[in-house]
Amino acid sequence: MTWLSGIIVFITEGQKDKRLKFHSLQSIFLGILGTIIDLVFFFIPFLGPFLLFLVWLYGMYIAFKAYSGVDVKVPVLGDYAAKYSEYTP
Repeated sequence: MTWLSGIIVFITEGQKDKRLKFHSLQSIFLGILGTIIDLVFFFIPFLGPFLLFLVWLYGMYIAFKAYSGVDVKVPVLGDYAAKYSEYTP
């Protein structure tokens, strides 16, 4: 659901505020990464859910930080989000 909330914020508020656009793009990219991890490790009983949980936990951490007004840039994904949002945290 990370990518869904990111898409909603991106569509409704992202064009008005570059900071919101940056964080919503990070959310979308992190959600896509979680989906890829889930699909790749689907058949490995413990590893897939554990990695997906770590991605979710990290997403909750950066969401809390962003809500608190602190800009957190996700490694690698944050660079793409900054490029497409034209916002530098």
